[in-house]
Amino acid sequence: MLKKIFSHSLIYSVGPQLPRLVNILVLPLITPFLSSTDYGVYGLVTAYLGVLGGLGDLGMAIVMVNTFYKHPAHWQIVWRQIHGYLFVWSFLFAILQALLLYFIIPKEVVFNLGYIILLNCLPTAFFNTTITFGSRYYQFSQKPTYIAVLTALTGTISIIINYVSIAIFHLGYMGWFLSSFITSAILFLFYLYPVFFKYKIHPLIAFKKKFIFKHLKVALPTIPHDYSAYLINTSDRIVFNVVGIDIAKQGNYNLAYTFGNYFEFFGNAVGMAIGPFYTKLFAKKTFKAKLDVRTMTFFFQVIFLTIGFLICLWCKELFLLLIKNNELSQAYPLAIIIIMGYVYRPMYWASANQLFFLEKTTQLWKISFIAGVLNIGLNFILVPVYGIKAAAITTFFALLYMGFSGFFLRVYKEEESPPYYPLLWLSGIIVLSGLVFLLRDIAIAYKIIISILYLISGFFLFMKFKRELKQLWA
Repeated sequence: MLKKIFSHSLIYSVGPQLPRLVNILVLPLITPFLSSTDYGVYGLVTAYLGVLGGLGDLGMAIVMVNTFYKHPAHWQIVWRQIHGYLFVWSFLFAILQALLLYFIIPKEVVFNLGYIILLNCLPTAFFNTTITFGSRYYQFSQKPTYIAVLTALTGTISIIINYVSIAIFHLGYMGWFLSSFITSAILFLFYLYPVFFKYKIHPLIAFKKKFIFKHLKVALPTIPHDYSAYLINTSDRIVFNVVGIDIAKQGNYNLAYTFGNYFEFFGNAVGMAIGPFYTKLFAKKTFKAKLDVRTMTFFFQVIFLTIGFLICLWCKELFLLLIKNNELSQAYPLAIIIIMGYVYRPMYWASANQLFFLEKTTQLWKISFIAGVLNIGLNFILVPVYGIKAAAITTFFALLYMGFSGFFLRVYKEEESPPYYPLLWLSGIIVLSGLVFLLRDIAIAYKIIISILYLISGFFLFMKFKRELKQLWA
């Protein structure tokens, strides 16, 4: 099982995420032509777009995955009807996005307002629904190669467009909007044939109240859960704007968060690969299967802690190597805090996937939405006093709340599950985060020694649980 997870994770990460890794290497070529203001404007516009982000699919993703696995004989007809509803909704949603941008666009981008609206709203209206259904099918049917190859291709094209538009034509933040539009159009063209013809999951325009109300009852409670990603990852930019943080300082924060996003992309890639295996194990409804879930969770949690710690330990050197801009390269301490916040992912998978499988979606808001609201509330209180560093710290603790709070829900405790020791793991993440932050500026020789000792410790820990992991490897 672990062998298949690793192969799928590599396909999901090395394929789709390879362009993002290459994009990191391109930073020295484009950062001389960017300013903190460019990062600030791009982050602010993205934040405003994210205000409506949770409504994009009306929460139907959970209905799609449950239908695919629980009703394999007629999942296509259900998907076609959902596709029909979302096909119509996508046009209304694009209009909502356009109106929002029109009324609240920041003054720094007013002269590009029309272009920004078109480049961001046209994909919503015409491309995104088809892309969603195509990628979901290949993910759930465990055929990740197509997604990986396609995303690698479009990601490479995006990098080229970013370089040409920013480094050659000096379009600044508009280069990012342009590349996003073009890659969305390309993805749509490649998913058009599989969705509409090969697998016949094209939209069925048949509005049945009983059908839609039945599935919305499960889907809508997931919207606060999905919206939490915006509340944690993006809303702080709007808080900055409201409380009057300088746009250049916002840019430094956005750059630091970009590195946090890279780590998040890695977590999403592994999550896409591991998700179907969690579902299959929960479907067995045996305590042995739940023990296997815990073993996988602990295994990946150690991996995430190891990778996150080592990246953060060397974060200063990475910034100096990649960011050829003295103003922007000083943002590495913020990146350390944000990256370590994202190491929570494996523990989150354990509790959240079980709630998803049991369709206890009405409880998800207690995990994710509260984390998002907590993040915004603390930002409004602390950012005016302590500046952008406070936003990084509140994001860190909001992410940890989202990762571990599920284990303390009554609906989770009612299920017979093996102990996960969430407080122990939580304490470990906080201690390691504080330690690596304190070590951020030590000499390179000491960093090499610490890295070697850390890897040796991880090896001995792996050997201790080798037998349990070997059973899952097949």
